[in-house]
Amino acid sequence: MPRICLNVLVGIPASGKTTYYQQIESTPNRTFNVVNVCYDTYIEIDRKFEMFCSKPGSYKISRQTLVPSVEAIISTIMEGKVATTLDSLLCSWQHTFGKPLEISTSAVPSDDYLFLIDDNNYYRSMRWDWARMAKKLSLGFLETYFDILLPVALERNAAREHPVSEDVITRMWTRLEKPCGKLFRWEQSSIFIQEQLDISGILSSIENCFANPEKASDPPPTTSLPMEQSAVHKLDILLRKAISKKTASIKDSMDRHQLRSYVELLQERKNFILHEFRHVEQNVPEEMFDNLVEELF
Repeated sequence: MPRICLNVLVGIPASGKTTYYQQIESTPNRTFNVVNVCYDTYIEIDRKFEMFCSKPGSYKISRQTLVPSVEAIISTIMEGKVATTLDSLLCSWQHTFGKPLEISTSAVPSDDYLFLIDDNNYYRSMRWDWARMAKKLSLGFLETYFDILLPVALERNAAREHPVSEDVITRMWTRLEKPCGKLFRWEQSSIFIQEQLDISGILSSIENCFANPEKASDPPPTTSLPMEQSAVHKLDILLRKAISKKTASIKDSMDRHQLRSYVELLQERKNFILHEFRHVEQNVPEEMFDNLVEELF
């Protein structure tokens, strides 16, 4: 029976998502097929970010077309109808999105498919669409987060042939909700990518994803008990310390104006994280705050 893993990529533009796909796709003797669902190819989220922000709900509508199209293709593969129904669905995909779906076959015949969901996925609700599908269809589920400093991403982006607006990248970075399995149980299968790609470790995580598909469960709670004011105060102090630490690590590479702008972004990020803590699945013990702030910031 075919095995399918949904690998949801999380990261701002120029954080390394394309390189990640290329490294996996070019792995010698790869034993699984790779389906690259690159949102910017079919929806162009990076280039149309301003439009999506100015028209509430427009991005969600675009996603509502793509997600069920992927689900239909996955269902067809799982039902063993590759030779008949799949070709029709792929033709429909090209008609709907204007470009063919990228499928890279394995070096040896295989029924395993890795679906790379290549999007910024900066809101947790975006990733939940795919986690919910994984639970519904008993698929493997894995999140890959590209942990990059904002100045590094901006520098990489500036060197691109078609750079994304710096303001778009900055706003995405500020609002990005990092995967956190300690707060959200369905995000426990996550890997973090920093400077170097550990391709053997990545392939091991993918194989584990194939071997351990998700199981149907109740949807995550959307509310939690209010956080005690003393806990909010402690969290605020820890976030301020995190800002000081990040500022100290980057100040030598920025002029005064750049540093001031960066600190303002960190302050906005701090407020965003405080808001995020109020909407977790479960109450968070205060002894976990230090580690969680490090992970989320």
